Amino acid sequence: MPFDFLIFDCDGVLVDSEWLVARIEVETRAEFGQHISIEEYIRRYVGLSTRSPEYLESLKDLPPEFRDLMKVRVERAFHEELEAIGGVAETLDKLKHWPKAIASSSSPHEIEMMLERVGLLHHFAGNIFSVSMVARPKPAPDVYLHAAEQNNVLPSQCLVIEDSVVGATAALSAGMTVWGFTGARHQTTESKQRLKDLGVHRILSHMSDLPPLL
Repeated sequence: MPFDFLIFDCDGVLVDSEWLVARIEVETRAEFGQHISIEEYIRRYVGLSTRSPEYLESLKDLPPEFRDLMKVRVERAFHEELEAIGGVAETLDKLKHWPKAIASSSSPHEIEMMLERVGLLHHFAGNIFSVSMVARPKPAPDVYLHAAEQNNVLPSQCLVIEDSVVGATAALSAGMTVWGFTGARHQTTESKQRLKDLGVHRILSHMSDLPPLL
């Protein structure tokens, strides 16, 4: 099936941020007496927006300053530790003539900050879409439909690269073809199997696999 438009999630597909955020969340929650393993955090919350009901429910026993502290710590970690997914820069260079966008659960500020930090922002400038721009976060399809609409393409013409069940569910619900990506640090055998069980059209282990498949 030919594709006219590529849509990437950001966290866990372009930048290796999900494990980093999970580590900081787990450490910070523990300081306030809420204990959860990194593996359990990843299973429950990867792909969700911080305004999703499931995530907000997990904060009910935490003090208001938790979110401000998280923001400071995550931004510091992004500046000090964040890396691009292996092979993604070379892949995007090979796909420079393909129309493409980002549809992410992160905020526009976070997306731009991450992409600028790893030198990828120029590939997507002006075509970045966040769940903060739509009514419902992932797993609802809103942000993917919004990205397609803003680029005047049909959902059936879009190929989405997603790392999470939450995001893949959103893109599939939008009527798009979805390829799962499992090359980020947070991926486990369980999370890879959950993507397969969801019915994504293909699984990519390395970002360098993408150009020849297209």
